[in-house]
Amino acid sequence: MDNEAQNASGDQRSDHWARLDAFLQTDPRDAGCDEAMEMLDVYAELLAAGNDPSERFPGVHAHFLACGPCAQALEGLLSALQGPASSQPAPP
Repeated sequence: MDNEAQNASGDQRSDHWARLDAFLQTDPRDAGCDEAMEMLDVYAELLAAGNDPSERFPGVHAHFLACGPCAQALEGLLSALQGPASSQPAPP
């Protein structure tokens, strides 16, 4: 087996271990992408209103902390809800 094949095989094994480690570190309350996307608008509206939805939806909160794509969707919707004025610096 040449070095390139050994490296690819080693990378594959380390990728499996990395994925297993990520799975084992998953918060058991994590609701998953489907439920997070189903609750996205409600969660974002609560945040935009100044409320803390993490107490009401702990599984969705845990998922937004763990899943980058879902967290980006939340940030995008929250930005849209808050409008362009929220992205402008506050006047002195």
